[in-house]
Amino acid sequence: MSGIFKIFNPESIAVIGASSNPGKIGHECFKSLLKGGFRGKLYPINPNAQEILGVETYSSILDVQGDIDLVIYALQAKDSVRIFREIGQKGIRAAIIISGGFRESSKNGILLEEDVVRIARNNHIRIIGPNCVGVYDGYSKVDSFFQSAERLPRPHEGSISFISQSGTFAISFLDWASDEGIGVCKVVSLGNRADVDEAELIQYLNDDDKTKVIALYIESFTNGRKLIDSIKNSKKPIIVYLASRTQSGAAVAHSHTGRLASNYLLARSLMEGVGAIPVETFQQLFDVTKTVALLSKSQGDRVVMITNGAGPCVIAADLMQDNGIKMANFNASTNEKLSKSLPGYVNINNPIDLTGSATSDDFMAAIKVCDEAAEVDIIALFVVFQDTPLDDEFVEKLVSNKPKKPVLIFGAGGEYTRKKSRILNSNGIPTFQSVESLVTSIKTFVEIDK
Repeated sequence: MSGIFKIFNPESIAVIGASSNPGKIGHECFKSLLKGGFRGKLYPINPNAQEILGVETYSSILDVQGDIDLVIYALQAKDSVRIFREIGQKGIRAAIIISGGFRESSKNGILLEEDVVRIARNNHIRIIGPNCVGVYDGYSKVDSFFQSAERLPRPHEGSISFISQSGTFAISFLDWASDEGIGVCKVVSLGNRADVDEAELIQYLNDDDKTKVIALYIESFTNGRKLIDSIKNSKKPIIVYLASRTQSGAAVAHSHTGRLASNYLLARSLMEGVGAIPVETFQQLFDVTKTVALLSKSQGDRVVMITNGAGPCVIAADLMQDNGIKMANFNASTNEKLSKSLPGYVNINNPIDLTGSATSDDFMAAIKVCDEAAEVDIIALFVVFQDTPLDDEFVEKLVSNKPKKPVLIFGAGGEYTRKKSRILNSNGIPTFQSVESLVTSIKTFVEIDK
C-alpha cells in the first residue's frame, strides 16, 4: 500500500509537462497544487521554461536533487514509456497520468498503456489513470484537477471519499460539495484503471480514519470478484451508482475508458448481497452520501414532519409509504406538550403544520418537543425559507440548538434558500431541493443503521 499512500500523502510532487501557458492542462495542474495549499515541495518539469508561476523548473526529473514521492504526468501519451523509465530510475513509487491517448483511443494506445504498466510494475510504481483528472485530497491538498479554482471551487475538509470512473462526475461531485458547504476527504477519478482500481482504494479507505462513507460511480469492471470482496470486507458504508444498464450505455462506457461493462442486474445483485447501497441516479448518490456523512446514527425509522408549507409533505407521505418508512404517531404526552408550546391555530398532527405564519420560535418549540419524544426517531423539516414571517435568524437558532436526533431539511428555492442551506449543511444538517432526494436519503440512512 506504500505507493497508494504516497498518492494521497506525498511530501514532494513533480508535474511532468508543467506549462507556462495558462489554460494548458500542465499549467492548471501545477497551479492547483501551488495555489491550493499543498505544503510539500513542488517540481515543475519542463525543458523549455526557466520558471513557472515563480517556481524554478527542471528539464527532467533526473535533474531534481531531492526525493520525489509523486509524479503527475501531463505530457502526450507517446512520451510516456521514456518518461516512466526515468520515473523508475529515480525511485518514485506513485504516479497520476492525466493524459489520454491510451487504451481508450486505439489498438496502439492499448499497447502503449501495457508498456507503461509493465515498466511501472517492474519498478513498484502505482498509477492512477491514465485518461483521468486524478486526485483531490481535502487534507493533504494533493490536487491534480486541471479545472481552475475560479470555475471549480474546492470544498473544505470532510468525511466523504468518492471514487469515480468518470472525470466529469468527479468534477461535478466536487463542485456540488463546495456549493452546498459539504466537506470532502478524497475524490479520485480513475480513468482507464490501468493499475490502481476501486477494490484497492476501498481497502485503503477502509483504514483511513478521515473517511466515514465511500461513494462509487462504476461503469465497468477490471476484476469483479476483487471488487465484491473489498465491498464485503469494508467496515464503512459504500454507496454505489452503477451505470451501463443498457447495451447503448455499455458501448459508450467502452468508448471512453476502453473497458467492457458487465451484466448490470448481476452486478447490482452481487453488490447488494455484500452490503453496498445502490442508488438510481447521480443526484441520489450525492444526496445519500452527504446524509450518511453528516448524520449520527438513528435509533429507529419513525419520522415526524414539521412544516410551514404542507404541500411537499403530501408528496413525502406518499413516498414514505412506498418505501416502508414509518410516520411517527404522537402519544398523549407529546400531543399535550405540543399543544402547550404552539399557537392554537397549529395543526397538531404528523405533519405538524405551523402554517405560513410560523416564526423561528414556533419551529424551535416543535423541534424541542419532538426531540424529546420517545416515539420519534427522525425529524424532517419542510421549510419555506422565503416566507417572511420566518425570521432570518432561524437557521442560526437551529444550528445553535441542534437536536440530538437526526434532522433533515427540504427547502426548495433560489439564492436565499441556497445560502441558508449551505449554513445548515456545513453544520451537519443535510438539506435537499427535492422531496424525493430527502425520502431516499432517509430510507438509505435507516437501512445502513439496521
